[in-house]
Amino acid sequence: MRIRQELGSNDVDLIDVAEARADEILKYQNLIMGIPTWGIGELQDDWADFLETFHEYDYSEKKVALFGLGDQESYPDTFADAMGRLYDILIDKKFLVIGQWSVSGYSFMESYACRNKQFVGLVLDEENQSNLSEERIVSWVQQIASEFK
Repeated sequence: MRIRQELGSNDVDLIDVAEARADEILKYQNLIMGIPTWGIGELQDDWADFLETFHEYDYSEKKVALFGLGDQESYPDTFADAMGRLYDILIDKKFLVIGQWSVSGYSFMESYACRNKQFVGLVLDEENQSNLSEERIVSWVQQIASEFK
């Protein structure tokens, strides 16, 4: 919701992945997908189920910005891994992924969401750095708004 508020648009549709269908995203040119990392680097079951249907469609020329949730203190060696797994699937399906985010300010050992010394999207750690989330969201939304154009 905070990302939607920062976008400042009522033209943003929120879709719960538990109720989503892969063909629904065909009507959107720009997407923002958020994914938590469960346990030790795992996809949430709803995301795993949703992604199983991706093979049926062509998503080339669709832009997507990712954000992920993780806990860098409890899971420092699998921090935000689910976002990296989602990224690989989206790249394979020809999405253009935008919104890469600096690893600066985070403290973790490893993350599958980290590529070329950047996260593949915004990472929020509500357990340990909730005080930084608002500032990160504001900055990231400004970044992706220009990249979506």
